[in-house]
Amino acid sequence: MMMQLYSITKKVVLYLFLSHGSMVMAQQDSLKISLGELFKMADAGNKQIKLSNALLERSQVVVRDKKNDRLPTVGVNGSVGYLTNVGVIGLGTMNSGFYDMPHFSNSYALQAGLVLYSGGKVTTAIDMAKIENRIAGLDLTRDSQSIRLMLTGYFLDLYKGYNQKKVFEKNITLGRDLLKKITNRYQSGAALKSDLIRNELLVSTYELALSKLTDRIAITNYNIISMLALAQGTVLIPQAVEIPQASAELIGNDSIEKVIKTALAGNADYQKYALRVALAQKRKQLVKSSDYPQIDLFVNSTFARPYTFDIPAKDIYAYNNAIGLRVSYSLSNLYQSGRKKDIAQSDISIATLTQELAKESLSREVNSGFINLKQSFNQLNTLYKQQELAQENYKRIADSYLEQLTLNTEVTDASNQRLEADLRVTDAQAEILFNYFQLLKSLGQL
Repeated sequence: MMMQLYSITKKVVLYLFLSHGSMVMAQQDSLKISLGELFKMADAGNKQIKLSNALLERSQVVVRDKKNDRLPTVGVNGSVGYLTNVGVIGLGTMNSGFYDMPHFSNSYALQAGLVLYSGGKVTTAIDMAKIENRIAGLDLTRDSQSIRLMLTGYFLDLYKGYNQKKVFEKNITLGRDLLKKITNRYQSGAALKSDLIRNELLVSTYELALSKLTDRIAITNYNIISMLALAQGTVLIPQAVEIPQASAELIGNDSIEKVIKTALAGNADYQKYALRVALAQKRKQLVKSSDYPQIDLFVNSTFARPYTFDIPAKDIYAYNNAIGLRVSYSLSNLYQSGRKKDIAQSDISIATLTQELAKESLSREVNSGFINLKQSFNQLNTLYKQQELAQENYKRIADSYLEQLTLNTEVTDASNQRLEADLRVTDAQAEILFNYFQLLKSLGQL
């Protein structure tokens, strides 16, 4: 009685658990999505891309701010204060002592200035800000393409996972069908117990592999939705991805030299190194501008009381204007600018060498990507043939076993070979796509 009650309780608990799981799955939102749609969502919702956009907008504001240095500067000031009596030490014509003067003072002034010449300092600073703006734009492009490549990897893992899931489910179904036939033969005395056990283990192995694959799909799904800031529980269903015709044309029509040339013209990282050289050259120009004086046009206008340039002071407002040129030069530049120029020249040399290293690295990257893409196509053609042979071999051996012409171990081996052939084809298709997109990133075209 207790055993029956325990068995019933287990069934109730299991039913409630499965029902709860079904409700959770029903609450999850399924979203069919293509790779192109994934890219659009990343551009709109990925935090790294948002950060890069913010830095680009800031650099644009800096350019506008630097351009403001060409505008005149204007300032006003006013003051109110208390003046004491003025003390005088007489020198013959005036007695020493203190003289009364108005104690309340106030003054107002307007100053305006305009840089007429600065040795190119203002223009160079604007040019540097523009280069920094272009670098920020390239950083945005680089980050966007890096995110796209990462999402491509996840998407293909997800796509491959669902395809592998179909392969396992197909093999489990075929395995169960064969197991049913073996069970019937065993019950009729035409098969051994070991044959039955061996096929039960085979189906169980497939089911365990399918369970692990389902967990990997869930992990990949979470990685994608976290990158895109999607709602937790969203289940992404990748749409079918076909191998683009352009991928075969790329390795079939273009030489590696042409592809490398395209990469040097379009790769965001390499273009950034080229701009770093230009930025270092502008910094040297900025240092050299200190060798020249700065000439400013100035205008001053003052309005003040009392008038203190006479004794006794007069309690009146005095108003005057001044206009002229102001020349300024820092004498310390005569002995300081030399070292600064040396540093600036070193920065140019370092930036140039870094650009050359980046060129070599990009050339190697493109060459490897080009060869890997070509190799992955050759591999897929071979695996298609192996898949066809494995399927034909399994069918032949399974039919022979049912006719008692082969051993059950041969059926197991043939089933494993067919499964591995199917999985290798799925992997190879995904590998072609990833190699192609990785090469597009190197070319700056992803």
